[in-house]
Amino acid sequence: MIEAAWIVSALALAIGVYLGARGLIDPKWASRLVRLQADEQGGGFAEFRATFGGVFLGLHLVGLAFALYYLLTGHPVMGVAAIGAVAVLSAGWGGAAFGRLIAIWRDDADTQFNRFSVGFELLMAAATGAPWAVWMLS
Repeated sequence: MIEAAWIVSALALAIGVYLGARGLIDPKWASRLVRLQADEQGGGFAEFRATFGGVFLGLHLVGLAFALYYLLTGHPVMGVAAIGAVAVLSAGWGGAAFGRLIAIWRDDADTQFNRFSVGFELLMAAATGAPWAVWMLS
């Protein structure tokens, strides 16, 4: 069961790596994806590269490295560090879904895009955190 959870997590983490790498390389794409515009002061695309690119890429890349290490060797990285890493990423995705649900409720933002995004964020939260959930239940 734990192996399946790590495989699901690794796939979700790879999606996060892709989203981060794409945002880092193509901030205009990230801008369109999250429906925000860079300002005219010259730093807007730097913010997309940093947050939607670098932060996403870095966090998911480390989580993916821990997951792949476990899958390839059968040994977790530094005890429960890998489980903790995926739990933190899962909480981040869950927090994003929670924030979007608040926006739907409070900001009259009930759009198809936001409903899809909540589902995607909850799926990513569940998938990245699968090893943590299995570990907690065992």
